[in-house]
Amino acid sequence: MTKPIESLDLLELNIKKLKDLVNELKLKNSKINSDLILKDNLLIKQTNDLKEWKEKYKSLKIANTFLGSNDKSLTKLKINNMINELDKCIMNLSS
Repeated sequence: MTKPIESLDLLELNIKKLKDLVNELKLKNSKINSDLILKDNLLIKQTNDLKEWKEKYKSLKIANTFLGSNDKSLTKLKINNMINELDKCIMNLSS
């Protein structure tokens, strides 16, 4: 009769080990999920920063075109693009 009792004790021990392992894996999963959320937030922030810097760069290029460019056709093209954008905005406001 000691054999079934030993088997039962071994089974209980294995169940306890499995429970501990499951709890440990849950904790690791929770940490990984929180790390993923932090990295997603960082990626969103960096993407927004990149968009902002691209806009600033575009503005600086336009300002540089007006200030020091010897290429008159590029300057005229930029002015025409700005006029077209303003016309679109005015049409959207009036409709």
